Amino acid sequence: MNYKELIAKLTPGIKIKIKGTPYTIKQHIVWMQHRCGVAYDKWVLVDSKGNDGYRLFIDSEESTIGFAKIFHHNFQEPMPMVLHYNGKTYRKVYDEFCTVVKAEGEPVYKVGDGEIWWDYVLEDNDSQGLSLGRSWETWKREDLTTRALTIDDLEIEKSD
Repeated sequence: MNYKELIAKLTPGIKIKIKGTPYTIKQHIVWMQHRCGVAYDKWVLVDSKGNDGYRLFIDSEESTIGFAKIFHHNFQEPMPMVLHYNGKTYRKVYDEFCTVVKAEGEPVYKVGDGEIWWDYVLEDNDSQGLSLGRSWETWKREDLTTRALTIDDLEIEKSD
């Protein structure tokens, strides 16, 4: 299965496993990145305890897929090029302004919502990182710990 085929199968209500851990898709969002002009897909995931603080993202243009978990920290802008957090060093690799161009499922995000993101990778392991963001409208933070995945790390639960 390729990225585009996977994206088509990941719809709200579907149950998936990521590295064996079960999640339910709450919402599918398509974000337009305005600096680079490329859209990417993001899903709000709910764990077995009802916590919706997880995200799955796929950029089929760059053949990347990742998993993220929300965490709370009071990072201050402007965001530095090097960030020290939790005893680790991260370097900034990208920043972006995005808006929602498509949203389906339970309303976490809506079309037109905007966010600013600063992406960092772990200094000695670029498959892990931080994605620090905030809403353009409300200034509410959504900071994420991230890790790269492969398509083989995902399993879509078969429907009855």
